Amino acid sequence: MSDIYRRQRGLVNQEKLSNLRIFFTDLETFPQHFVDSIELIGQQLGVKQFLTSEASTDSESQEFKINWSSSESIAHATYEKTSIFISYGSDGIFLDGRHSISKLPNVYQPAVSVIAACLVWNEIIRRSDCYLPVNIPKVTVSVNVRVDEPSMNGTIKELKFNLDGMKTTNTIRDIDTNLGHKRVAMRLEDDIELVQQLIGRLQVTGGIDSSEPKYPCIDFDLSNEIASIDGHVTVVGAGGLGTWVLHNLVNGIKQLQNSNLKLLIFDKDMTIEPHNLNRQVIFSQQDVGKPKIEATRKWLAAELPTASVKLAYELNDSNVAFKDEEPDLSEGGFSLDDLNIGHESIVRDYEIESDKSIFNILQDTDAVIGCLDAMRPRVLADLVSARQNKPYINGGVKGLIAQYNEFTSTNMVETYGASVAKDTKVVSCQEDGDVPVSSIVLTNALVGAFQAISAIQRLSGMPCSSISSVNWYARENEIFCNTSDFVIDRRIGVSTIAQALWPDNTKSHASGV
Repeated sequence: MSDIYRRQRGLVNQEKLSNLRIFFTDLETFPQHFVDSIELIGQQLGVKQFLTSEASTDSESQEFKINWSSSESIAHATYEKTSIFISYGSDGIFLDGRHSISKLPNVYQPAVSVIAACLVWNEIIRRSDCYLPVNIPKVTVSVNVRVDEPSMNGTIKELKFNLDGMKTTNTIRDIDTNLGHKRVAMRLEDDIELVQQLIGRLQVTGGIDSSEPKYPCIDFDLSNEIASIDGHVTVVGAGGLGTWVLHNLVNGIKQLQNSNLKLLIFDKDMTIEPHNLNRQVIFSQQDVGKPKIEATRKWLAAELPTASVKLAYELNDSNVAFKDEEPDLSEGGFSLDDLNIGHESIVRDYEIESDKSIFNILQDTDAVIGCLDAMRPRVLADLVSARQNKPYINGGVKGLIAQYNEFTSTNMVETYGASVAKDTKVVSCQEDGDVPVSSIVLTNALVGAFQAISAIQRLSGMPCSSISSVNWYARENEIFCNTSDFVIDRRIGVSTIAQALWPDNTKSHASGV
């Protein structure tokens, strides 16, 4: 299996997925943004064939047709498992055969087309039975050696076990205390060809059938016309979520005549890896090996050269805390200004902003978008917004579950409890993550699109997004969308957030109010 798709193999049967055949019925009836989004997401999923007219299905493939719902279309009445109806407008996205006649403003076209494409692709994957019946966050291959330790002079720790020519990580465990037997588990590295072949042959079947067709719909109101946008956006994280935020935000802005966009982008990953390419949409094969923030700057310069872009490494306490809050930097990050090794080269090579500069920029940002893989940085980002009485735009994905939430009158601490402010565990598809998860483009793209819509509305002068929260359970293709009441009351929670972040500080948790 290609490295590009290794992070979604714990969610789908990749071989089966890659052989799907997709075509559009009456291609000219579809919005071009939707066609582009279907093809882009399909490429990131690894689907090889897109057809503009119906073709005979071969023995290796399943064929699905996508139909643009007209006023005569009724999905249930013309039911075929391999036929999917879609329509969208300013009033929502509909897969139940309804035809939207409400014109969607151009600035929202890229993001809404991505959301619609995610729902359609998810339904195709479900109906084709390409999803595994259970999420498999990680697969490893080991050679297990049972050792009779009492038979030797000394202890097993004095011995070296290896597989000739193969790199392994060895662990020793007791398996029979009565006999004194122990197990030496020799885990092979994932990049060994034999390991890839074995993992590629893994099949997981059974469980409850979840391929029954669903017809998800989302009702919202995106009827407001936007002529121009102006302001500053902070994007914390340039991975799966962050790149889709930028993709939809930038392509939306490109539909306008006038824009004045300023960006501050955080990301601590110094290397783009091949497996990032199946969901981190702005990166290409040429970016592999480069730091994400530098590749992001390059992409923005090409796609929106008028934007002002500043880069930062990791959102940490020193970027957020006022002087009298005196954070303990051992919890929740470090001060970039305090790094002695490599600091000068990082700043020189990638033009990283200093802690002081970041602190000042954050005081005037118009929107903070959290695209993070740990909870404490989310709480820090939430505090930045709360101090200015502005909503915090949070997104999160885990396996086949996706969540978007704009905090307008509550906060991360009140919602999830004070312990989240101390939770630094990294839930990530990266090898160094504390909690490994499988990841697929669909959840990242959908949440990133809703976050981009929120940013666009904020930059247009709206106090918050018209969409307050979205929860998507992709395995069943059930999606729940809540609209905003436009009530913003965030400053009351500033002291609660600060107290959770720095509980030993009693001086001025309400700073910034």
